[in-house]
Amino acid sequence: MINQKEAFLSHEADAWFFRNIEYIQKYDPKNDHVISLIKKYNLKPNSVLEIGCSGGYRLNSLKESFPNSKFFGLDPSSEAKKYCNTNFPLINFKNGTADDLSHLGSETIDLLIVGFVFYVIDRNILFKVISEIDRVLKNNGELIILDFFSEIPTKNKYSHISEIEAFSYKQNYDEIFTSSKLYCKIDKSTSSLIDKKLNSTNKYFDNVSVSLLKKNYQSCYK
Repeated sequence: MINQKEAFLSHEADAWFFRNIEYIQKYDPKNDHVISLIKKYNLKPNSVLEIGCSGGYRLNSLKESFPNSKFFGLDPSSEAKKYCNTNFPLINFKNGTADDLSHLGSETIDLLIVGFVFYVIDRNILFKVISEIDRVLKNNGELIILDFFSEIPTKNKYSHISEIEAFSYKQNYDEIFTSSKLYCKIDKSTSSLIDKKLNSTNKYFDNVSVSLLKKNYQSCYK
């Protein structure tokens, strides 16, 4: 019996890449809430890691703004790696999954972006992923989480994987980090998955959220 991680490594990550190739090719950083958030807070990272970076288009946009910084991308899709290597060769791209960031040293990343990854992670390795993210992120570094907005944790069938019973798990993943009191929530916004516009309605399952957290060992303690 394979798990969701193995299904993504073997084929679903590539299938996702091809399903979204039109958006990837037409990507416009002006419509990217992650880019807007980085500009809004005037973040100037020397090192950036994006987990679930797809073809590296967001990292490339940041590379243009911070040409002297180091950029690392992680994605399970081999097709995404080919695309990134061809179009954005200055991005350090690695095929893999977020439970193993052993190619990066501890506390080496200033800004870490996790985009639509947490909701498809096997539950038995979720804390391993969180541990690896925390390990590589510097103290005083920033963490941006882009994922589905859901006030109530939900579990739904992930229809794109057919050979196993796969699920998507929607919840507010920023709360896992902030509950440790080692991360402070700086910003959180909600927008429509369809038109990307900020959205204040209660259509939890049609919306996405972008959260900015700051890691600091002491600032959350009074």
